[in-house]
Amino acid sequence: MRGYRYGVTDSLYVPYLYGTDMAGRQLYFEDELTDEWKAARDAAIEWGKLRNHRKTTKRNDRKLPLWVALDFQDQGVNSPSEITRESWLELVERYRNGRTRSGNELEEKSIKKRKEGLVQILKASQLSEILIFVEVWKPHDTPEIIRWWDELEMEAMNDFAMKEWSDGKYPQRVIAHLLFYSICPRIKDAGLFKWEYLNLETSMIFFPATKNSKRCQHMIEQRFIPIFAAYKEYVRQFEGGDVYLFPRSMGHKSGSEKSDSDTIGEKSIRIWLEWIRNNSRLPDGTEIAPYPSHSYRHTMAMRYLNAGQRYEDVSIILGDTIATIEKHYSELIFTPANKLAFEKAHPRCRKEKAIGTAQPEWMERMVGFRTPATEFTAVRRKGVLDVEGRWWTLGDLNPRPPGCKPGA
Repeated sequence: MRGYRYGVTDSLYVPYLYGTDMAGRQLYFEDELTDEWKAARDAAIEWGKLRNHRKTTKRNDRKLPLWVALDFQDQGVNSPSEITRESWLELVERYRNGRTRSGNELEEKSIKKRKEGLVQILKASQLSEILIFVEVWKPHDTPEIIRWWDELEMEAMNDFAMKEWSDGKYPQRVIAHLLFYSICPRIKDAGLFKWEYLNLETSMIFFPATKNSKRCQHMIEQRFIPIFAAYKEYVRQFEGGDVYLFPRSMGHKSGSEKSDSDTIGEKSIRIWLEWIRNNSRLPDGTEIAPYPSHSYRHTMAMRYLNAGQRYEDVSIILGDTIATIEKHYSELIFTPANKLAFEKAHPRCRKEKAIGTAQPEWMERMVGFRTPATEFTAVRRKGVLDVEGRWWTLGDLNPRPPGCKPGA
């Protein structure tokens, strides 16, 4: 395989070819690190262990410091102690302009991840002065793009999946789609999904999310229960099929395998889901929007919120915190609660039939506590203000009969 490695020539970052026998599009290698950066990265990894990071976070503890260290090296900064405010800001601009090894422009949230890797290096190496200005830096505020499929698109994918199930050629692809449709796990959790997480008798799914150990739960639609049951019998013929939905033994052998996992990899599951999406069509022949697999999660959230359900209901399914759900989706949906708040704040916002009143039933009148017959528009402790701007006291509004004494 041939790829690119970046070198420094007169302050320009020039790509040059290199050869490697490693599988995948790997651009960063540990043996490239200077002794100083290697020691700093090792310290960052140990720092993560002391903080008792989860398995997935430990992977980031290895990757992020490596990436940012080599990006600095490509810039001519050969030790973390050589980092200056200017060199850090220069690296940030390189990330934004796609001037690092991948050649891709990084989003602000990805640059923030690189910053987290650098912060871990600086903390572990006790470089407090450098840490100060790195921690001060914040990414640009950019709107998060959330893409989801509507109900027609999801049903089109369901229809295609059911058809393919009948054909029997790719049962694992069908099940991958139905699993994501039913509970939309993160892609890392999908490959590790176990049969013990599914109770086909009660139509329930329960599983712990790898990212945060939260317990996700949801129901399976009855029309899909027989398909899951039949697939459970089918996959038993493969080694590990009695434990996992997608055992590694049912995949094709490849010379590029890097993991000793017992299950199918994330890449395969993404390919299966894309295959379902790309081959599905709406009734009028329109293709399904080419969104990534993560859009299953957005679709589930929007389905519930559009139906007027609570953020808590979405949180139980996705395994995200309520605060995270609200942060991502509150700006995208106008819920029934929002509508009710609007109507209370704008009592003249709509009209309704005058049914059950002294007015003719065909007549429409304003809804709210202030009606056209009411001439008083505001209340305060000492009286009310009429439409002409005059204040009236309760005595003005309800005078005593002649001859009536106070307190009588």
